[in-house]
Parts: sequence; C-alpha cells; structure tokens
Amino acid sequence: MTAASTLKCVIAWSDKRNLCSLVAQALEARIGREDICRLGDESLAIYSAAAPDEVRDWAAEVLESGESVFVVEFERWSGYGAGVDAAWLSKRGH
Repeated sequence: MTAASTLKCVIAWSDKRNLCSLVAQALEARIGREDICRLGDESLAIYSAAAPDEVRDWAAEVLESGESVFVVEFERWSGYGAGVDAAWLSKRGH
C-alpha cells in the first residue's frame, strides 16, 4: 500500500547563502514542481507521500557545513491572507 501524501513545511537556513531555491530544486527532482510552494526566503510547503526524514535527506544533499534544514509534517492546517496560495492548498486537501 502506498502512503498518502501529506503537507510538510521545509525550512532551510544558512548564514552564508539563501538555501530555499537550492532546496526547492533538489526536491523538485523527486516530488515535482507542482507539489512545492515557496513560502518565503527560508521555507517551502510541499505535498508528498515521502516521510519527513526522506525529505530532510533530499534537502541535506545541497547543504554545506554549518547550514541546517528542518522538516515538519502537518495533520491539519489552515491559512489566510494574500501571501497564502489558497488554490495550491485547496488542491491538496484543505
């Protein structure tokens, strides 16, 4: 049985460079661009059946020494405001 996709937040930060685009590219190769939504300079929302530790490992491939990534999986979520892509969320169970 295949695991159901869930919403996850991926946060990547560095004192040296902006990692969000690099992490997004690494994740796109595995889950597809359509299931990735950039939330800001350091965070992404993704929709995937992959476990948080798998996503962490994929993102970690682009990290250098001293850089970090954090992945959290949500069971429930809600959003409001112009900065939230309501159409993207609606397609993913919101």
